[in-house]
Amino acid sequence: MTTMTTMTTRGRAKRWRRRSSATTPTLTQRGEGWSRREHRARTQVRASGNDAEEDEGEGRYGAKPWNVEENGPDPIGNDVLLAIVRSEISDEQVNKLVWNALGYRCRVELDAETLTAVEVWTPDEVFPNWAKNYPQPPDVIGVTRKYDPKIDAPVKAACSALTRSVAEEHKQGLKTTLTPLGWKGFTMEGLTPNMTRRAQAANWLLFYRRELRGVSIEELRARREARRLKEEAEGKTDRPTGTTKQGVV
Repeated sequence: MTTMTTMTTRGRAKRWRRRSSATTPTLTQRGEGWSRREHRARTQVRASGNDAEEDEGEGRYGAKPWNVEENGPDPIGNDVLLAIVRSEISDEQVNKLVWNALGYRCRVELDAETLTAVEVWTPDEVFPNWAKNYPQPPDVIGVTRKYDPKIDAPVKAACSALTRSVAEEHKQGLKTTLTPLGWKGFTMEGLTPNMTRRAQAANWLLFYRRELRGVSIEELRARREARRLKEEAEGKTDRPTGTTKQGVV
């Protein structure tokens, strides 16, 4: 995918930080991808002391907690997730956060005709199961905000696939994580597809942060097989969401 203006799974956390400064703007400083409003929103939430590294429960999950001293502020910390659901981050930036986590790589090239910089996204290190259906990064938010089925169907399908890949025990992760930060969730009145998809994307990023980030593909595959056997023993293999069949690995 080329847009105007990607990680092996091992070392994914460190590479995210290194690559972001050269491609996608980091979430700890203002760059081309961040407006003043977005930067101000992140700064205000971080100032309140609520960031991912302060979540006392992070260590009990499968991925190693983010090391802020070594890597700097977490690019998908709780403050970022909160900014996503509050619509304080652009649709395009939410997409890029998801693409980075899925393993797409971005490089900036010069368009020979227009002499403008373009972002070229490639599936260098995308999770294997996800890569089968999405060799190019899909729009999971709907940046056009046009919901005619002919336009929106691919977006809806990609966001649904992302949502189904979240393990069952993490389905309510966003709510339990952001409620202490003042987010009360959404009500049916006034709910839009954009709001729903932002929450779904944020919840997937939280799941990725806790269970996938920095874990080798070999280890993730071993865990997937152990989980599959458990699902078979418990008769859960036919569930439509949250099982190993829907996972990104």
